[in-house]
Amino acid sequence: MFELSILALPVRTPAKRQTHISTIRNKLTTATYTLFCTLFVALGWNECISAEHVDPVSVILETELGNIELSLSLNEAPVAASYLLEYIDGGLYDGATLYRSASLDSNPTPQIIQGGILAAALNTNGTVNPADYGVTALLPLWESTRESGLLHRKGSVSLARDLLSTGQVIPELVLCLRDVPSMDASPNGRPDSRGFPVIGEVVTGMTLLNSVTDRELEGATRISFLQGQILTTPVIITRAYRKNAAPIKR
Repeated sequence: MFELSILALPVRTPAKRQTHISTIRNKLTTATYTLFCTLFVALGWNECISAEHVDPVSVILETELGNIELSLSLNEAPVAASYLLEYIDGGLYDGATLYRSASLDSNPTPQIIQGGILAAALNTNGTVNPADYGVTALLPLWESTRESGLLHRKGSVSLARDLLSTGQVIPELVLCLRDVPSMDASPNGRPDSRGFPVIGEVVTGMTLLNSVTDRELEGATRISFLQGQILTTPVIITRAYRKNAAPIKR
């Protein structure tokens, strides 16, 4: 029935597609919903995933320095936000780290903190296989900042991209300590005009994140453009979970 419903969607009007999607949305797992939304983006049916308001999802990152609370914008960026939630709901962010502090412009004041489950890949010889680190799929399509209306401002939560190979989005958090306009979608964006997807904002924990920038940056990496940006001692994310759900004992 699910497959037949998808096949029937192209012949529907936008209004009927919205009603149809609203009916089945609650029946989908996070992973399936991500695939569902990605299909709509590919087909240009953005109205299907933005017509009905969806409340933000609060996520708690418990770290050795204290807690960070994120608000993920499922309404504005359902594809990219749901993609990250797959890894949080699956427990893969338990034991992840905050491992990078960097400025992406001429101002030496740190601009971003990056973290996630791929820190071990920083020193991989040869081609990195994301599956070796629990990343079962990259995200080829996502809501650009032009589409979502969410820009890389102080406190924004974004996702990194695979800049070594595919250019696709990977489940690595980028937390903005100040505005990062170069990450927005634009003709002069980095690494291309699509930029990076903003998926929400930091609710609490900015002081904690700023304190991370005081750490020594002599961590090892074989990736040349990351040298001098890797924490000697990463900050461990002990657990990550949705705020309105009790953390699962793993």
